[in-house]
Amino acid sequence: MTANTVTRKSRRFPRFGTVLQFLVVLVVAAGIFLPVYLSFVSAFTNNGSFARDGLFPGLDQFALGNFREAVTSIPLVQEYLVSVGVVTLQTAAQIVTGALAAYALVFPKWRGRRIIFALVLVTLAIPGESLVIPNYELVSQFGLRNTILGVAVPFLAAGYPIFLMRQAFAAVPIEIWEAARLDGSGDIRTLFTVIMPSCRPQVTTAVIWSALAAWNGFFWPLLITDTAAARTIQVGISQLATSESSTPSVIFAGAILVVLPTIALVIGAQRFLINGLSRGTLR
Repeated sequence: MTANTVTRKSRRFPRFGTVLQFLVVLVVAAGIFLPVYLSFVSAFTNNGSFARDGLFPGLDQFALGNFREAVTSIPLVQEYLVSVGVVTLQTAAQIVTGALAAYALVFPKWRGRRIIFALVLVTLAIPGESLVIPNYELVSQFGLRNTILGVAVPFLAAGYPIFLMRQAFAAVPIEIWEAARLDGSGDIRTLFTVIMPSCRPQVTTAVIWSALAAWNGFFWPLLITDTAAARTIQVGISQLATSESSTPSVIFAGAILVVLPTIALVIGAQRFLINGLSRGTLR
């Protein structure tokens, strides 16, 4: 048997390890996408279709009334707008504070910056639940309970955006910063017009992380709000699940309305997300 024959057979029949790897990936993908499929099908079909028709209901079961009922059962539109406001405020604040802190930890030479950076990393290991009571007392003392600002105040700065942008800024050649300073550019102008544009993938990753964390917040908005005027969409969906008039299909419809913005955000910024997570160096 010649070498060419062996090469042709190896190309024709994949190796056992490759086939096994493909099967494992296929099983994992099925386990991930099956709940998503069930949620979408339940949201677009009449209640109880799964019990009658199985996993593949007929087209005659297709209906949009579940979404209409989900919107009318609770003030879903108002809570949607509240969530958008919280996400906008919280994300913008975390990016600005994270960029300022990262810039201070990388470019200006000052004693103790490594210790401060280590303290920032320590905050990543602190459970958020341990800060609920101090945050609640602080927000209550400022009279911000049941307000959009009260929902966002404890999260105007976060450790992970600081860490991510610090690692990105550390990969920027110091000569670029020195050239900007020699041209008379101040620190703020250098940061927002020179440093951040050169680290766009990592900054975009930080934006996505902050936006998803703000959108998916549940326990704190539930604790600090009393009325629908300041409640976020996650709290509204939990109320939809406990509503007497809601059916499983209506709950699934509400869940789809909640998850669609996050899916669109991740898909739209996927290229920046992958680049931002794969780039960066320790310094």
